[in-house]
Amino acid sequence: MNTFTDYYALLEVPADADPSVIKAAFKKLALQYHPDVYSGPDANERMSQLLQAYQTLSDPTERKQYDARRSEHLLDDRGGRSYKASTASAATPRPAATARSQGNKAARGEVTPGARRDRQRHYAFPTLMTGKSASINLVDINYTLAPADAKRLAVDGLLRGIAPKEPQGQYFCHRCHHRWQGQKQPRYCPNCHALDWPEFLLLRCIHCNAVFESEQIRYEIGSYSYGSGKHAELGGLCPPYELFPLCPYCGQARWSPAEDQRVTELRQKASQKALLMRALWIGACLLLVILIALVALGGHY
Repeated sequence: MNTFTDYYALLEVPADADPSVIKAAFKKLALQYHPDVYSGPDANERMSQLLQAYQTLSDPTERKQYDARRSEHLLDDRGGRSYKASTASAATPRPAATARSQGNKAARGEVTPGARRDRQRHYAFPTLMTGKSASINLVDINYTLAPADAKRLAVDGLLRGIAPKEPQGQYFCHRCHHRWQGQKQPRYCPNCHALDWPEFLLLRCIHCNAVFESEQIRYEIGSYSYGSGKHAELGGLCPPYELFPLCPYCGQARWSPAEDQRVTELRQKASQKALLMRALWIGACLLLVILIALVALGGHY
């Protein structure tokens, strides 16, 4: 059975596409197939495939390894395999029971197959109670949240902030999880060169209650990944929706209330803008008709 998925065909980009093109294609398709817009039974499956394709092709090392596997696949015609067959199999939805099985896996403490890249991510399942502080142990770092922050994480599904300072001379990067010692607080992480290394973004799924930390909180100008040779300037905040259309633990959609609200507000603004543009267009047409009528009447005198 052919299980190879052509990620380039899935994202509708050429094999030599620049990272910016891949990112733009993912954003376009992610919005098109978001469960709030696309009501098909395979909505979660489509989003999971798109996310996996984007994460693989956006990582230089993983993309290089994937390109090697793809080349072998395209060159190997044994068993009647072809490029067309491989791309078609990528769009074949699995049974509707996929979502239910993913939820069961989350309950058993397993990671879904769709979360391939996130199997090394650390998760916690703290009990967040109103009016009480919470401790979240993510192995690399332990967060102690005040009652107000714990409530915000439980209600909104996300919590941004700057981590408390560690013992003097010790530093921790929330982008690459690198630890180091130094005389004074550096401007950027010496390992991944991220300027936003002290900032954290905790996310919580309302379905499986998994709490995890995002490795990216801001865009970089001219790029979207960290590392030597990348642009150092910081861009705007990264919406978790773009990074995680589905919960990386249980694979469910609409896992963050804060993101649902953000997407709803964006759609309302887009709808209002469309109504305004339509009204202006109708007004311009009416004005043009009136002017033509006045000119026609003036010609009779």
